[in-house]
Amino acid sequence: MSFRYNLKQRFMPFVPIMPGFAAFLLMTGGKILWPTYTDWLMEGDAAQHWLGWQFFRHSPLFQWPIGANLDFGMDIGSSIVFTDSIPLLAFIFKPLNSFLPDRFQYIGLWILICFSLQSYFAWKLLGLFTQHKWLQLIGSAFFVLAPVCLCRAGGHHALFGQWVLLAGLYFYFSEKFSILRWISLQVIVALIHAYLLVMVLAIFSADLIQRRLLQEINAVRIFGYFFVVSVIIAVVMWATGYFILGAGVEIGGVGSCYMNLLSMIDSNHIWSKLLPALKKGVDNNEGFNYLGSGMIGLGLLAGCVLLCRPRMEINVKKIVPILLMSIGLFIYAISNHVVIGTHEIFSYNLPSIIKHIGSTFRCSGRLFWPVYYLIYLSIFYLLFTRLRFATVSALCTILLFCQIIDSTDALLKIRNIFIHSPVWSSALRSGIWSDMARQYKKIIFVPPHNAVSGWLDLSEFAATNRMAINIGYFARTSLDKEYEAGERIVTSILNNELSPDSLYIFEGNALWQLASSRISPSDVTGVADGFRIVAPDFRNSITSTRDATANVSVDPIRDLECPTGRIDFTSDGNSQKYLIYGWSVPESWGTWSDGDNAWLVLNVSNLPEDDVKLLIKGHAFLPDQLPSQEIDIMVNSQYAATLRYDQRSNDMVRTVKLPKRLAWEQGGLLLVKFNFKNAKSPAELSVSDDNRRMGLGFVSLEFRQAN
Repeated sequence: MSFRYNLKQRFMPFVPIMPGFAAFLLMTGGKILWPTYTDWLMEGDAAQHWLGWQFFRHSPLFQWPIGANLDFGMDIGSSIVFTDSIPLLAFIFKPLNSFLPDRFQYIGLWILICFSLQSYFAWKLLGLFTQHKWLQLIGSAFFVLAPVCLCRAGGHHALFGQWVLLAGLYFYFSEKFSILRWISLQVIVALIHAYLLVMVLAIFSADLIQRRLLQEINAVRIFGYFFVVSVIIAVVMWATGYFILGAGVEIGGVGSCYMNLLSMIDSNHIWSKLLPALKKGVDNNEGFNYLGSGMIGLGLLAGCVLLCRPRMEINVKKIVPILLMSIGLFIYAISNHVVIGTHEIFSYNLPSIIKHIGSTFRCSGRLFWPVYYLIYLSIFYLLFTRLRFATVSALCTILLFCQIIDSTDALLKIRNIFIHSPVWSSALRSGIWSDMARQYKKIIFVPPHNAVSGWLDLSEFAATNRMAINIGYFARTSLDKEYEAGERIVTSILNNELSPDSLYIFEGNALWQLASSRISPSDVTGVADGFRIVAPDFRNSITSTRDATANVSVDPIRDLECPTGRIDFTSDGNSQKYLIYGWSVPESWGTWSDGDNAWLVLNVSNLPEDDVKLLIKGHAFLPDQLPSQEIDIMVNSQYAATLRYDQRSNDMVRTVKLPKRLAWEQGGLLLVKFNFKNAKSPAELSVSDDNRRMGLGFVSLEFRQAN
């Protein structure tokens, strides 16, 4: 008996994490714990998280902000925060970088921690309402397998840390209030993800109100606690790199990823064989809040129990704050577009200040998660306190197994990501890349912007070879910084001022063709593995350039010829061949400029014998808040004209006369720059959520002889 008792005593501390640990082993097989196993991370958000760490580990150990990660993105880069690389673990492992292998990941460890702590805090939370260990255990399993949490395990790993919400709810419902554990939790959450921090702050605020109503703390201490927590969190966020972008980190409008009113019973195709996916107006995964078929079954039973035994002893002072918090989060989650299925019930306009603040947390559907777990808790509370142990134990066990079987497709999909991911292979297969890695310190993508095509292969190459790169995939970027960096790089290329320590990779053909026509004999231009490159001074360091020049055009400038003299900016037109920078995506009617400046280039094969007329057809972006638009036109760096648009004359064809010498001086090459003095985005003027800085919507541009 003594042996059994001692064994039980030693084993009991591990019981709370058993459901989480078991789920981790079943879902991953433990394979992802191997620190050099990274194939499962080389896609989408997961690749973003890992590559953010790969760059950050080689950044200076002593820097401010501590989380700065500028080699990943350079001028448009930011910090470890905006790659969602879980700063908490990044800060722990960075001092150990010298002892770590070249390809090292801690995300597998993080997933184990999250499974275990999700189970642990569910156990603690349920333990406030029942003393039956089996009920705590089976209830914890439901929390571990909650679809809203598991769906994040395969890709968005920071948001898999939803155990912090359970910890916050446990602190709320605990008998004693402790400001120290609240501060500790919020510091940890600030080092995980901003969305989780907002949710935990909401629970903390509700707890302060609750403790005041219960007369556990006075008003002065409430304000003191809130002030202290705010200061500490602000300092932690500053150090981590939350504020490194400054203003302009909003992307999209508030509620662009909202919660559908049917989301709690919507299986989203793969989370249930019994309950089909519901039709929705928008396929919105960020609003996914499916409860699980087993939990829905328990919820129906709990509802029946409540109807049969409606009397409840409710501590109003304890329930009201968390209820008000839940209502507030629910209203934010459904956003200002209230939708049920495919039907929008109603919508309403938000004040500009709320739009501005809310757009930072545009995935409003996520803010329902604390309410989601409160629904779980309420169901278990009703069942645990109103049914006999044997009855509720049997019901919970049966419905848990039903939910596991019912969600097999989703569980297997996540398991396949962890265990059966294909071996990742970079698209950069040419032998020339290894030579370039030895030659250059930076990769300059032209123009730089977030999540360009090929970002993963280029970023992995840069990280592996300790090179900086000016692109990447980031949760937030500053549009102002993107515009500034793009214009600076484009201007340097137009002036033929290439940095000798940088490899240039071009997204568009026009600017690459122009740059290729101006290279020096020691430079190399070509196409390697589908990437257009210009490699300054490469011939002087590498004798073999066959791989880099295999697909280079014989006469780059010839591709810029415009035989008809007319550029069509519609989606079916020919404009993409000539556009350099500062343009939006072509639409059926034409193309908007995007930014303060826009460039295009073309080659006039038959040099004009007389002056040239430039006919511009288009319309300026002139909402009610913007009465006029002025556009300076430069041709081959020389001033040509200023166009003025207003509400009365916005659709006229404008004519600009160009002296023939402008074409003759450059051998027929015309570089046209449009400088928009009043470019504004619809979002900036509260017209819509569109962040493009529009100046002129171009329909066509035509060159004709003046006479």
